[in-house]
Amino acid sequence: MREIQTLPEGTRVIVVWAEGNDGPHEYRVHWRRGEPYAQTDEDHLRGHVDLEKWLTYYIGTRRPFTRVWALSA
Repeated sequence: MREIQTLPEGTRVIVVWAEGNDGPHEYRVHWRRGEPYAQTDEDHLRGHVDLEKWLTYYIGTRRPFTRVWALSA
């Protein structure tokens, strides 16, 4: 989880959510209120924040099967 908190704004990531959701999905990391969350480019352009995509909530002991991979630039 510590690694997630070091990702800079705009980092491209692949996420496979613990609850399934037919992944993997590609997002960018954005920060709000000091927490990283996954957001599609389309949602970012619309200013939409999906509170169910806070990365630190879904990573670690709460949801051990969520996986996140950072993509190189």
